Amino acid sequence: MNIVEKIDKLRKEKRWTKSMLATQAGITPNTVYNWYNDKKATPTRESIENVCAALGVSVISMYADVEAGDLTAEELELLEAFRKVPDKKKGVAIATLKAMCE
Repeated sequence: MNIVEKIDKLRKEKRWTKSMLATQAGITPNTVYNWYNDKKATPTRESIENVCAALGVSVISMYADVEAGDLTAEELELLEAFRKVPDKKKGVAIATLKAMCE
């Protein structure tokens, strides 16, 4: 499920229209409509943060296939930190963690 599909699922659970989602998230309705109508349009990180706040879900749960409730606080902290690591350094971060497990 892609990010727009996840947003759509959560929006429908709240029985919100796309316009209501936009209002609650503090973004323009056109922005939301573009996510649905233009397959190349994807929400910006800021828009995702606003949508998550409006929907009452964590940003991590929007990106992950697991619900944030399935992760411990330490796992969430680790995931948030990892996502901030530059792509070029992610391999080093993974190798370091694996080495710590040996």
